[in-house]
Amino acid sequence: MVKTGETYINVGIATTGKPILKRTDNNTILKNQRIGLGFHWERSIESILPGEVIVTDDPVYQIINRLPLETYLQSVVGSEMNPDAPIEFLKAHAIISRSWAMGKIIGADTPKNEGKIFSPDLILNWEDTCDHHSFDVCADDHCQRYQGIQHFNPNIIEAIQSTTGLCLYSKSDQLVDARFSKCCGGKTEVFSSCWQSHEQPCLESFEDPWCDLSTLSVKNKELVLKSILKEYDLDNNGGYRWETQVSAEDIKRNLYTKFGRDIGDIVNAQIIEKGASGRATLIRLIGSKGSLDLGKELMIRRLLAPTHLYSSRISIEKDTHRPDIFKIKGSGWGHGVGLCQIGAARKAIEGYNYREILSFYYPGSEIH
Repeated sequence: MVKTGETYINVGIATTGKPILKRTDNNTILKNQRIGLGFHWERSIESILPGEVIVTDDPVYQIINRLPLETYLQSVVGSEMNPDAPIEFLKAHAIISRSWAMGKIIGADTPKNEGKIFSPDLILNWEDTCDHHSFDVCADDHCQRYQGIQHFNPNIIEAIQSTTGLCLYSKSDQLVDARFSKCCGGKTEVFSSCWQSHEQPCLESFEDPWCDLSTLSVKNKELVLKSILKEYDLDNNGGYRWETQVSAEDIKRNLYTKFGRDIGDIVNAQIIEKGASGRATLIRLIGSKGSLDLGKELMIRRLLAPTHLYSSRISIEKDTHRPDIFKIKGSGWGHGVGLCQIGAARKAIEGYNYREILSFYYPGSEIH
């Protein structure tokens, strides 16, 4: 157990343009917090920030909010998930969010450039929380969603207070790097498929049937999703299975605008390496002027969509009628490492408590 009452966290917050602030007696109102950076639901919101608010000259993260860790967690749990979600799920999320945040505060990250490659024929890249320098975590999906204190409600407060100080540890008493994603798509992924090449304790790949909501009636499925997801997350039907397509021209454009590479007209795109869950971790592009291999999973998701694919657990094939179109079938929403939010929430709905949920998603972990 950590002494969270004595722990503070520094949160970097992006704004839409110059920060618009209004100071009150107890808090600071930020009129233009930017959320969903680079995603299809990117927008600006008004947030109420407790604690100390510092304006920076960073071009993206123009605000640093310094506040007590437990106050931060109340916002994270309410920002990540709908506060109407089952209380045992909210307790589980409180513990993993605390564990993950404590790892950032104590500086447990691997150096950010370890293993990254930028050569003429290979790009191997990812984004991780150690990319930040002047604060512990950012306020968006890159780290954990933090949208001020307007999300506090009795369920959230109960979830935080009833688990105060509790974190996840491995058998060797190491803080678990408690990653999570929206929907694993039926199988969780390992750390090395998404970030540095080593593995992390308690982050394993295994079958997860809980995020498959297809056995529910349409009405019950809708009720489950609405009780869990924020309103701007509801447009993907939970993310378990989906289909999309991308043109060769779009891949060419994305490769140049997002990665600065030009290999001519795209002739083919094929997955050449997969992670333990079947997520694509390396893709080969064949162009009229050469070829390029690109990974890891986040880079592939960015390459094949205007912002991001929901997941890299995909198959790719050319359209038989239009060879300039690549058809993509996918499963999952996010990197798939650690806790699957949809699956964990459904387990809670069906009567599992937070300890049972966490022991399932972080095998071998201990809570104390």
